[in-house]
Amino acid sequence: MAVDIDIESASFDEKLEKSLEVLEETRSEFDDPTFTCSFGKDSNAVLDLLARSSVDLEADVALSFLDHGNHFEATWGMKETLEDRYGVSFETYEPDSSYEELVVEHGPRVNQRKPDLCCQTLKSAPMERMVDGHDGWITGYRIDEGLDDGEGEGSYDWRKHLDFFEEKAEVTRINPIVHWTTEDVWEYHERREIPYNDLYDEGFECLGCKQCTLDGDPLFAYDSIRRVGDGTEPEASD
Repeated sequence: MAVDIDIESASFDEKLEKSLEVLEETRSEFDDPTFTCSFGKDSNAVLDLLARSSVDLEADVALSFLDHGNHFEATWGMKETLEDRYGVSFETYEPDSSYEELVVEHGPRVNQRKPDLCCQTLKSAPMERMVDGHDGWITGYRIDEGLDDGEGEGSYDWRKHLDFFEEKAEVTRINPIVHWTTEDVWEYHERREIPYNDLYDEGFECLGCKQCTLDGDPLFAYDSIRRVGDGTEPEASD
């Protein structure tokens, strides 16, 4: 199913209906999908959509969370809050090496000097394990994360080409809110009274890795992240 709805002109109710249609198709077409949740605003919206769809959160989809060792404490609090709200439990995955071990091996500020290595080790590699064996991978990816904001292309440029369903070599990526804007995400939070991380109110836009966020320059190894599920090996890094 291609994105056949105009992101800017469609009403939010139209977008919401399409998202629920995507999840209904997911339930009927996939035997063993997984939902990887970061407990950021986009993942929280998808979790709520799953809960209100016909998808059984306990029987129809595997729930997973990546503990890469660099989460804000508030992220752990949000995980507990939403697990209680929806009556579910997320299986936690960890990388083979910690950020501290990368620093010992590659030197300080490895996240800034070698972002691809850092993200591949802490995020992409364990994410491969999270989706391994599943036929569908439900995400919170959105097209407008990759659109030019007038300041040039960002790290998420590749996301502007996303569809609702993307067949990869190892898994089909399912993006139920791919057509939502950031404003849509917050409107949905308000409508559904979904709890969210208070750090957003402090001006943080991305809460994925505390190290990069506090350095003031959150970087994303977007090439390695977008390869998850492709069945390709990452390029060697010095």
